[in-house]
Amino acid sequence: MTFRPHSIVAVMLFSTMIYAQSSSPASKPQAAPATAKAASSYAAYPMMSQAAEERARKLFEMFKAGQGSAIWATYPAETRKHADEERKFVATLAEWKKRLGAETKVEAEAMLPHMLKRATIYSRLSEFSNAKVQFETLIMISENGETGFTIRPLPSPPEGHNAGYKDTTKLKLPFSGQWLVYQGGHGVFNNEYQMTDDQQFAMDFVLLKDGSLFEGDATKNEQFYCFGQPVLAPADGRVVRVVKDIGDNAPGKPTQDTPNGNMILIAHSDNEYSLLTNLKQNSVKLKHDDMVKQGDPVGECGNSGASVAPKVHYQLQNSTGFPTVESLPAQFVDYIADGKPVPVGEVVRGQIVSNGPASSTSQPPEKK
Repeated sequence: MTFRPHSIVAVMLFSTMIYAQSSSPASKPQAAPATAKAASSYAAYPMMSQAAEERARKLFEMFKAGQGSAIWATYPAETRKHADEERKFVATLAEWKKRLGAETKVEAEAMLPHMLKRATIYSRLSEFSNAKVQFETLIMISENGETGFTIRPLPSPPEGHNAGYKDTTKLKLPFSGQWLVYQGGHGVFNNEYQMTDDQQFAMDFVLLKDGSLFEGDATKNEQFYCFGQPVLAPADGRVVRVVKDIGDNAPGKPTQDTPNGNMILIAHSDNEYSLLTNLKQNSVKLKHDDMVKQGDPVGECGNSGASVAPKVHYQLQNSTGFPTVESLPAQFVDYIADGKPVPVGEVVRGQIVSNGPASSTSQPPEKK
C-alpha cells in the first residue's frame, strides 16, 4: 500500500489524537464475554444500537460545552488512575475547542462496529467556524459505556483522473448473502483507502450479526462470522495471478511482509482486473490461466497479509500491477443496498449490501 504525500501530513496531525490507549502501562485488557449473545443480554450500550449512538452524540455535546472532565469520567477506570493524563486530556480538548470555534455544519454521521472490540465507533464529519478544513470526530462506545474520544482534521486528497471512471465489466458483489460495507465510496470519511495511491477505490466487506463482527473475545479468526465464507468471482475472466500458501494472522496482528496475503487476480476485458486479497490460507484452488465464470468460488474469506481481522477486500484495477497499478471505481450491477434495489452503482461505507434476486442470495451458514 503506497500512501500519498497528504497522508504523511495526516499522520503528523493525527499524533494529537486523544483516545485512551490500551497500551498504557497501567492498563489491563478487559475480559471479554463468552459469546455475543451473552454480551447483549446485559450490555447497557449494545453494539450499533440507538443507545450507543445517543451516548456518542451526548459526548460530542460535552465537547462543544467545554466539559473535558466529564468526558474523561467516561473513560475506563484503569486509564483514569493517572491524574497527569487527565490534565493532558482536558487541556488538549480545550485547545481543540478554542482553535476550532463553533460547529457550523454536520456534513455526515456514521456508525460502525469496532473490528476487535465489543464497541461501536460513531463518526461525525463537521465544519467549524475557525477551521479551513473539515474535522472528523470519532467516539468509541463500549457495551458497558466506557468511551474513547478523538478529533482530527480530515484531508481531502484529489482523486485524480480515475475519479469518474465507468467500468465496462458488469460486476457482481463477490459474496452471497448480506454484508456490511466497512470501507467504500469516495472521500476519506467513507473510505480510508482514498489516502493511498494504489488502492484508492478499494473496499472492504464484513459479516454482521447482532451488531458485531464476531462472537466471543475476537482472539481467533474462527470467531469472526465472515472467516471461511466463500469469495466469488465478480465477473467472467482469466486468472492471471494466485498466491495461496500464506498463513492467516491472529486477529489484531497483521503482517507487512506480503501485504496482499493470499490473493487472486482475474483479468476481464478492456484492461480491467479484479483483485481479491487477504484470503484464507490454501482456500484458493485455482491456478494461473484458469477461466472463471461470474459467481464461481475463487477462495475463502481470510486474514492473511496486512489484515487486522477477517474481511473480503476487493478492488478493480487497470493492470496486473507491473510496473504500476491504478485503482478504479467499481460499479456493481443488480444489487440491494439497505433494502433498496440498485441497477448499477458504487457501494458506500455503512451500507448493508447483497446481490439482487437474479444472483445467488443464499445466506452464509450459521456459525456453530
